[in-house]
Amino acid sequence: MSAKNKHDIMDDLLKGGEEDTTHEASSLAKLIHRTGETPIATAPAESSPGKEHKKPSPGDSKKKSTHYLSEEIFEDLDDAREKINELVQPRLKSRISKSRIVNQALTMILKDFEEKGEKSHLMKEILKDIRKK
Repeated sequence: MSAKNKHDIMDDLLKGGEEDTTHEASSLAKLIHRTGETPIATAPAESSPGKEHKKPSPGDSKKKSTHYLSEEIFEDLDDAREKINELVQPRLKSRISKSRIVNQALTMILKDFEEKGEKSHLMKEILKDIRKK
């Protein structure tokens, strides 16, 4: 298609351009929808008969969460993972992750908070940090 015959659908849509843009937008929507579909040929194959899929127990369920960490804590977390990997048996190294460390640390801190409330280490550190600022 030559440069002078080239038609910018998105430009027309954004500017509220030509009338026939509706047809082109419809075609574009169909194309986008079609590309999002999974072809039958790429459907996952059934697992081999010898392997069973383990159902996650209630304690195994996970949710993704994003939190901001200071650079120092971020680096300390990497260091902790490396040090823990040095301490565990080689077959366990693949199971040591930053997520596992954070989850375990939060479990311990939140348990302490639940038991001690205002006198917990968490509350003391939060109040100390707030008072600095």
